[in-house]
Amino acid sequence: MSTNNCFSFARLGMVMKRDFMENWKRNLYVFLGIFIAFLAVYLFNMSAYNELWTETYKEVSQYVNPHTASFAFITSFSLFYFATEMMRNMRTKENRLSYLMLPASMLEKFVSRALYVTVGTMLMVFVASLLAEAVHWVFMPFFDDIPDKFRICVWPEAWGNVWETISPFKTKADFIANEGTSPETWPRVERSIFFEIMLVYWMALWWHSLYIIGGNYFGKYAFFKTTGTLILLGVVIGYMLSNVNPKECFGWFEEFVINNEEWLTEEVVAGVVGFIIFCFTSFNWWLSYKLFTRQQVIEPKFRLL
Repeated sequence: MSTNNCFSFARLGMVMKRDFMENWKRNLYVFLGIFIAFLAVYLFNMSAYNELWTETYKEVSQYVNPHTASFAFITSFSLFYFATEMMRNMRTKENRLSYLMLPASMLEKFVSRALYVTVGTMLMVFVASLLAEAVHWVFMPFFDDIPDKFRICVWPEAWGNVWETISPFKTKADFIANEGTSPETWPRVERSIFFEIMLVYWMALWWHSLYIIGGNYFGKYAFFKTTGTLILLGVVIGYMLSNVNPKECFGWFEEFVINNEEWLTEEVVAGVVGFIIFCFTSFNWWLSYKLFTRQQVIEPKFRLL
């Protein structure tokens, strides 16, 4: 049920509040699951420490590295998994009837669910990891083998390393200087790093949008079905490309680059590729919205796989 075609933040807030109140128990279980995953990382890394690792963990940064990798993996997995949970409250006839009859537009309902699986997931990951940091200090006295210099607050160190890795606003001037590169080339190299990381961001958003589509299309086990579908498509595309001669198919592109290398700079290429990826990502979100707007109280059988 829609009230009008104008987007209303008041109705959006109402829909989000209702969703939160009706699913508070499941949201609590999800939060506890993420918290236990982070706490398990702390306990495993502390229990795995022994004298044989002393030579490996000479510096605090080396001790934090396993936490950094684990934090990045848990966060990434959570974002992709809960992207496929976007339409979880539309999987039964009763839930669809209740949700579709809300006095709000379809766009407001869609945005509400989108915020839950993106911003909501990040918020839960942030709070759960912070709580796990606090609880791990309770277990610290049981691990006597850990030297005092490693009895630190790991949370800011790990997240700082994650941000340093994914931040496009970083420099490699010191590293470049050690390699003997001329300082005049540092700005160009730093711009190159910026565009490379931004392209990785766009690719991650596009990949995430594929899971959003899977969450809107598949009924049960959406994450596994979406992952399986993407793997199958990857295998098919890889097989097709293995039978293609790159020089015959893409020779014209290499010639084009050579003939236009004066204006075809790295910034131009990154901008064009980024725009193309942005268009694909926008299309995936638009397609997800269209799938959502076509939800019915009684879905066709092929949608109940």
